[in-house]
Amino acid sequence: MRAFVVFAILGVALGRDLCRNVKESEIRKVFSTARLGASLILGDSCPSFDIDRVVFRNKECRDLVRQATCYSINAAQLYNVEVVNYAQLRSDVPNMESLGNLACEKTRACFREVRTAMEVCLRDNVEFVSETIEAAEEVYRENLEETVATFAKKNKGSLFGDLVNMAMQQFSSAEDIQTFIEGQLTEGMESDAIAAGEEALTLAQGWCDSGCTSKTAQFLRGLFRKMHGGQCMDASVFCGACATRADKFFEKTALPCCVEEVVQKGIEAYDYVVENYEDTLVRYADAIRAELSQESIDEAIEIKDRLVEEFDCVSDVYLDNRPVCV
Repeated sequence: MRAFVVFAILGVALGRDLCRNVKESEIRKVFSTARLGASLILGDSCPSFDIDRVVFRNKECRDLVRQATCYSINAAQLYNVEVVNYAQLRSDVPNMESLGNLACEKTRACFREVRTAMEVCLRDNVEFVSETIEAAEEVYRENLEETVATFAKKNKGSLFGDLVNMAMQQFSSAEDIQTFIEGQLTEGMESDAIAAGEEALTLAQGWCDSGCTSKTAQFLRGLFRKMHGGQCMDASVFCGACATRADKFFEKTALPCCVEEVVQKGIEAYDYVVENYEDTLVRYADAIRAELSQESIDEAIEIKDRLVEEFDCVSDVYLDNRPVCV
């Protein structure tokens, strides 16, 4: 009994093992693909880079990378269904919580290890960036370009197919992408992007420091339990029965204040983008629309209307039940 208690305490402290039911061969397959990609893209521009040393065997990264890999493998199986319901989402919350807490603990240190390795690459090869981009281009051309082109051809006339066709026509190389981005960026955009990145890092650190991952997990377990059932059997639809069941849950349970802070920051960011970049976004949208088929435009309008309807339902439930936070 004493041994059981010790193991239970260790399990709580370390989080669940997301690899417990994953075959080692599946993990090795993912890692092998990553090794191949790293070799093809960085092999010539940075021969010193060893993904096993930097990531897979590095104490700062190995647990996070392995658990994230296993989560992806498990999630692919869990959600490989025609309709995802809230019971499935609820069953996955403990996995998200475990991975989220591990990310809070390990991400910053792991990033430092990867950044240090990249700094060595930059120091040893002044052409590191350009050579790496050229290698990535070559990998795309040899392994993906034909598949993407076939998809675009088969789906011509659909929204996604037309967008892929547009991208392939406009961007034939990484240099084209870089030229396009540089042509669109203004000094204000660059400073706003830097400020947004810093704000996101601060927000993420605050989330982790407040233990918001576990607070959110506890909240979602209750919410998804309440929502599943009756006419609410499709997690892709919120309006109607699901919104009603969620509203009932909020009568007794408030949204965690750490989540409310993130929501409010998101609203502030959205308002800022609309206020400062609405004309630019409209110009981009008009340019894209001019290149789409009428079928694609109709599909885009249908998707937009559906998203707006769902967003309005979520917004109504949220605004009716906003938590009182200091």
